[in-house]
Amino acid sequence: MGYDMRWRKRDESEIAEVAAAREVFRAACDARDALPPGPEQDAAQEAVSTAYEAESKADRSYFRLNAFGMGRYCDYMDRIGMTFADDPAPAWPEPEAHGTTWDDYDVLRYPDVLRYPEDTDAPLDSDRLAAAEKFRAAHDRVLSWHGRPDTPGIPDRKFSSNDGWIVLPAEAEAAVRIWEQHRDELGEALATAEVAVVLGDADYWLRWIDYLRGAVTHDGFEVH
Repeated sequence: MGYDMRWRKRDESEIAEVAAAREVFRAACDARDALPPGPEQDAAQEAVSTAYEAESKADRSYFRLNAFGMGRYCDYMDRIGMTFADDPAPAWPEPEAHGTTWDDYDVLRYPDVLRYPEDTDAPLDSDRLAAAEKFRAAHDRVLSWHGRPDTPGIPDRKFSSNDGWIVLPAEAEAAVRIWEQHRDELGEALATAEVAVVLGDADYWLRWIDYLRGAVTHDGFEVH
């Protein structure tokens, strides 16, 4: 189990860059697989690894933590004030109350994965689409809920499950600002050393901070 996070808006330039990097990765895989086992294939594997890393770096709108890593990050963010225990969110809405179904909601939310009815280019007619969009808006209000307007940072519930919680741009901005204040108070060298001891990898933490910073200008991000 892990946590997959994705900015809610992606730049067209990033999409194109990821697609190009993916083609390089696939070509490297094909070249490796065409070789017999031995030194040449081992050398080709290095090219595959390099191409994979390049694709990962190009995909700036995506960030992943496994369950253990998320637990450690949450503990550390809570410790320095980047996250906080929020008031309970409102009750989850029910699709029937909005004239729709979970199936239609899923089709609306994941159009590249699900199509309903099968084998059509228009999975939902206008009425069903409108009802599903109304339910999605109500659902997103819960997913994005920030119950304490006077408390900066990210509600810790948004990292508690894979339900698609929405971290708002203002929440991401506040979390970055709180980290920068903590870093400045300690001094960059000491703060980096602290992260290395607590989290084991200061470089990945700094990538996380860059990810949060980017989310501010990309409509926040979702946690799945």
